[in-house]
Amino acid sequence: MFKPLEGVKVVDLTYFIAGPGAAKILADWGADVIKVEPIFGDPGRTTGKPMCMPTEDDCNVLYNIYNGNKRGLSLNLKSEAGKEILEKILAQSDVFVSSYRTGALKRLGLDYESLHARHPHIVWGQINGYGDFGPIKDNPGFDTVAFWARSGAMMDLVEKDSSPVNPLIGFGDATTSCSLAGGICGGLYNKLRTGEGCKVMVSLFSQAIWSASAGIASTQYGDIYPKTRLNPGTPVMNTYRSSDNIWFYMSILEPERYNPRLLKRLGLDSLLDNPSYSGTECRENAIEMTKVLSEEFAKYSYKDIDAMLTEEDIAHERVQSLKDIANDPQANENLFVAPVKEWDGTETKISMTPVRFTKNEPRSIEDIAPTIERTAPKIGMHTVEILKELGYSDEYIEECIESGAVATDKG
Repeated sequence: MFKPLEGVKVVDLTYFIAGPGAAKILADWGADVIKVEPIFGDPGRTTGKPMCMPTEDDCNVLYNIYNGNKRGLSLNLKSEAGKEILEKILAQSDVFVSSYRTGALKRLGLDYESLHARHPHIVWGQINGYGDFGPIKDNPGFDTVAFWARSGAMMDLVEKDSSPVNPLIGFGDATTSCSLAGGICGGLYNKLRTGEGCKVMVSLFSQAIWSASAGIASTQYGDIYPKTRLNPGTPVMNTYRSSDNIWFYMSILEPERYNPRLLKRLGLDSLLDNPSYSGTECRENAIEMTKVLSEEFAKYSYKDIDAMLTEEDIAHERVQSLKDIANDPQANENLFVAPVKEWDGTETKISMTPVRFTKNEPRSIEDIAPTIERTAPKIGMHTVEILKELGYSDEYIEECIESGAVATDKG
């Protein structure tokens, strides 16, 4: 895989998922990412536990998803030696990325204003919960509260008259991490032109608002959420169920072109001359047409429906569960999921970062798919290696270990 960020050095002072995810994307794109953890480690190392995933030192699946391809350095940033080591790394780095709250960064002297004064070449990137201004700018903001709850997604992206969705942990984090990674690349381009770094900001709340942008606008014109599949915005963009109890989603954006094809295939020729079924007026006939289509689709197996809609070039897809994705042939063929080993040899199919690069037409998926060349580091796994690269002597490194300024992997 062509890696456009080779030669870029990134200091990753993040925790949990959103910040680590952004740095992971940069690592997949070729950057040398140094994951800086406190002596006790990133608290995100235990996040997988309520999701039934192992969180041991030798097998930590969720942590590996967002921290693979990085090197691990463990520093006590309350110690003078720890601060001095970080400063030396920053002097040689291109990017500093953090998900610490701004107050904590100020106390460490790592807020943008302070860091830019010392290292004006650094592209400084941060993910926070709610943005840099406003009454709750300093509140803690995980994706469940800042992305899902406050944005409206938790309440409105469910079937009408049901309870708020219990969101997938990390869903908003992973989405936001893509925006920060892209923003950092914009900052690197500016640095290439001017030689100077800049501040790159993204919040979980702003990402959620962007993700829900269509609904935020439409509700100002009378659109109502949450919706029900029994009364959709249009009956030809809706879920239906086959005779063998398989749900699928059909999406027709040009009803005057595709509705007649659909009606013919379902044997509903009598409705072809009725514009409330065969054209754009079907949107005003949503309840009745949904009933008709539900009854007709229920007569066919999903295999037959899939063949029928495919032949008519009507966009549709079986509604899958998360547990289906690891064995999805399309996901596997494109290496959107790929088997990755933990330190103890446990192998899990994990999601791969979505962007691929190439300079030439790929001959196979291996030419463009990102790979995990480093399992996520254990706490302090590369501390000694990195300190030696910085020119520190064995004696000084040993002193730092003994004083608690740094930690190394004991495994």
